[in-house]
Amino acid sequence: MKTIITEEMRFRQRVVEYAIKYDNNAKAARRYHNSRQQVQRWRKRYDGDVRSLANRSRRPQSHPNQHTQEELNLIRHKYRYHQHEGYAQVYRKLRDAGYKRTYDSMCRQIRKMELNVAKERASYSKSNYHKNPATYPGERVQIDVKYVPNECIGFASHHSRYYQITAIDEYSRKRYLELVNELSTYSTSNFLKRLEDKLGFKVELVQTDNGIEFVNDQDITNKKTRFEKYLEKLDINHKRIRPYSPWQNGIVERSHRIDNELFYSRRRFSSYKQMEKAFIRYSRRYNNIARKILNFRTPNEIVEEYFSKNAT
Repeated sequence: MKTIITEEMRFRQRVVEYAIKYDNNAKAARRYHNSRQQVQRWRKRYDGDVRSLANRSRRPQSHPNQHTQEELNLIRHKYRYHQHEGYAQVYRKLRDAGYKRTYDSMCRQIRKMELNVAKERASYSKSNYHKNPATYPGERVQIDVKYVPNECIGFASHHSRYYQITAIDEYSRKRYLELVNELSTYSTSNFLKRLEDKLGFKVELVQTDNGIEFVNDQDITNKKTRFEKYLEKLDINHKRIRPYSPWQNGIVERSHRIDNELFYSRRRFSSYKQMEKAFIRYSRRYNNIARKILNFRTPNEIVEEYFSKNAT
């Protein structure tokens, strides 16, 4: 950081150089109307550069409420084993271990100890799109399909692709996932058969994009797809987001990015059976990871809490 040379620093330099010239601190103090002790302190600090006479930081070296060494060691330990699950899960584990400080204090110490590696993020123009938040489980469920990255497939797939169908409840962030090898309305409609049973509550509205695995192109035909017909059979409303506006389905899109970071980028499967087993284990684990947006509770806890309150 560049030091700004002020008039006060130049004044101190004149005082010190006068005292050095005559080798008399008292004479310099009388000449410049200052104390002899202050002149002596400035002379000890002066190294020939005016910047050495700048005001030093008055920030205290310690604080009575600062983190203890035991707390710092606990943060290191929990961050080491739960960093891949997010800061909210790290904080939840710390609280379970007796940590009494706030979430922001934990984040500050992680940055201070340089435990996290900062990643450069691309900046995008902000959207003016706003929607009302969901108020109960099942009010709105976002559904989307993502490609399973080829980089994690280490077995002979015979040029076939695998897909992950994801449904996430906007209120509780509870998810249900399926792994399929076909991108069609047949696979997404079969996904609906098990959706409400796996989530554990009634779904009122499903929100999707305009992909061919959900709807037909309206410029070509107005016929309803198998997916839309099955929604009507289940008495579930359907909402399509605006074309080329993935941020309107942002909750499920963000969960897909988390899947890439926590699951696909960390594994390479040697067989389909191994991939399916790991996928099922991960999908179950996801609903038991604490989230900051949920006030450091898990999706399963949010659902249980809501229905226990309304049951009474």
